This record gives sequence, structure tokens and C-alpha cells, in this order.
Amino acid sequence: MLTGAGLLRLAYVANILILVPICWNMFLGSGVASVFEGKVAESAGLRLLVGSLWLAILVGSAAGLLAPRFFAPIVLIQIFYKAMWLLMFIMPLVISGKSDQVPWGISTTFIVIVASYPFLFWFSGVWRSNL
Repeated sequence: MLTGAGLLRLAYVANILILVPICWNMFLGSGVASVFEGKVAESAGLRLLVGSLWLAILVGSAAGLLAPRFFAPIVLIQIFYKAMWLLMFIMPLVISGKSDQVPWGISTTFIVIVASYPFLFWFSGVWRSNL
């Protein structure tokens, strides 16, 4: 059974597996259009902003495989920003009956991360130790 740093490594591995193709698309592929299923307007600024954030998380996750506790804040950042996006962008669409405007692929990934990463973070024990 995984404990401690191994639990954080699960989050980092998941991030890497998810973000390599997404970052590829953001910088070298069809950008926002494919990642957000054509349901979020494409713009160079948005692509650069979101792509840069995700690339930073990808690089931090790769480094987190070597120093899991030091890079634990990457996991917290993901929990918070993804939860905010789900609450402030996706939930209003669903409540107003506009579920067809929701990019469900990325939203489902965000839901899984927001639901599972707090447990990985909590049970890793990183909150009890010095980073």
C-alpha cells in the first residue's frame, strides 16, 4: 500500500499522463479548441496563459517525482484553481440548463482531480511535516 510520498507521486504521475498531450495540443496543436472541445473561445492570450500554467504544473510534477513533499503545493494549487473553475464556470452552465456548452472531457478530469487529490494530499502526511 502506498503511503506518504508515494501518494503524492500518484498525483504527479497522473498530472504527467494528462498534461503531456494537453500541453502538446496547447502549443503545437489546435490549442484551446481541442482541449475545451470548441466550447471555450480560442484566443492566443488564453492559449498562452492556460498552456503556460499547465506546462508549469507538468514541469513541477516531473520534479515532484524526485522531491514529492517539496512540490506538494502544486497539488494544492490544482485543487483550488480547478475547484474554482468548476464552481464559477461549469456549475452555472449546468444549473441554467446549458449542459451542452460544458466541455465535459476536461470538466470530468477536473472533477476527478478535485475529488481525489485532497485525499492524496491529506493521507500523504505532507501537511504535518515541514516542506
